[in-house]
Amino acid sequence: MNYKLLIIAGVVIILLIGVGAALLMMRSSSPSSTTTTPNSTTTTTPSNSTSSTTSSNFYFIAFTQKGLAQVLNPFSQSQSFLGFTRYTNISTNLPQQVYYWEEIPAGVMPKYLFVPVNNGTVFVLDPQSFKVVETLYVGSSKGQIGFIGASFSPNGEYVALADGPSGILEVINVQTLQTVWKVTFLRANGATAYPCDVRWTPDGSELIVPMRFNETVDIINASNGQVVKSLLTLSPNEQVLPQPYMVSLNFQGTMVAVEYAGNNSVGFYSLPNLQLMGMVKMPGKLVPQRGVFTPDGQYYLEAPINNDTVVVISTSNFQVVKEIQLPQINSPGLADIEIAPGDQYAYVVIHGNVNTGGMIVLISLSSLSVAYELPLTTAPAFVIPVNLGMANYLLSQVMSPPVTGLHC
Repeated sequence: MNYKLLIIAGVVIILLIGVGAALLMMRSSSPSSTTTTPNSTTTTTPSNSTSSTTSSNFYFIAFTQKGLAQVLNPFSQSQSFLGFTRYTNISTNLPQQVYYWEEIPAGVMPKYLFVPVNNGTVFVLDPQSFKVVETLYVGSSKGQIGFIGASFSPNGEYVALADGPSGILEVINVQTLQTVWKVTFLRANGATAYPCDVRWTPDGSELIVPMRFNETVDIINASNGQVVKSLLTLSPNEQVLPQPYMVSLNFQGTMVAVEYAGNNSVGFYSLPNLQLMGMVKMPGKLVPQRGVFTPDGQYYLEAPINNDTVVVISTSNFQVVKEIQLPQINSPGLADIEIAPGDQYAYVVIHGNVNTGGMIVLISLSSLSVAYELPLTTAPAFVIPVNLGMANYLLSQVMSPPVTGLHC
């Protein structure tokens, strides 16, 4: 009898030991699962760090005045010039040059790039090979020298081309390279109205175009080229012709800034009504060239054509609140200013010349001061940001290694 009791007791003890072990395993598994949370947090730390530095996760492609394309790292002090290719050759003895502006929406890389030359020629490039796939002739057959540029729709599917000397404005389907519509804008006397800039509204439905010699800023239907609204910028008693020649929209699509070449001012107008909100006279003898709104819309950064200074204008009271002094080079004057990916910097293109080169400068939007300087031996016409993946592909498959003292 006692023997049976001992056996039963032994079985009970074994069962209790098994249950206890199971409970210990269950308890140990609970801390194990909780420790994965710090692990996952730890693994996401680089991701968070990356997101906080996304503003530096891009390179530039600089299109020079005479037909070079360079891949540049704006954040490197020791090796900023990474590679280059020549997609066309424009003689330094000719006035023809790749022109100042190419507007590509942030985060969009269209099927083709359109590179405008100031004689009305536009080179269509494959961004994967940097080969010219087609050459368009937007201007007149006389090849008159003047303002020309390309601006892509918000989705990158269409591009608007404006050629001042000929008065031609046209929209092209980027996928097919077929012209959607083409209109020649002339004054009453038959001369060109000089559409020397074009910008898309955020929804892609309309274009904003300054007609320099017509003294108007026009809103144009992007689907058919018809003028929807026209603002006469010339006041009845005005002694100096304003000559509107550049425009920029804020990111919210509620305001447009107009650069005036005739009276050295920048006008601010509401959209879509084109009601005047404020007019800012440039300090001293500065001549406005191109500007950009900060992403929050609080400031407008104006890049003059005749000085290496960025003028900061408040959009709350339309007053100049600061002048940012940039490095001075042999040929002063700014060609373009845009917002870089990540919305932490604006980048300024200092045109320079083919002999001494130019410069790209990054301005911190938080401090409104110079953050990075990128001196070049080449003369940049316009610059577009690209992600690191595309840049590395071009460097490994398309571009030649950097050359010391490269010009043009």
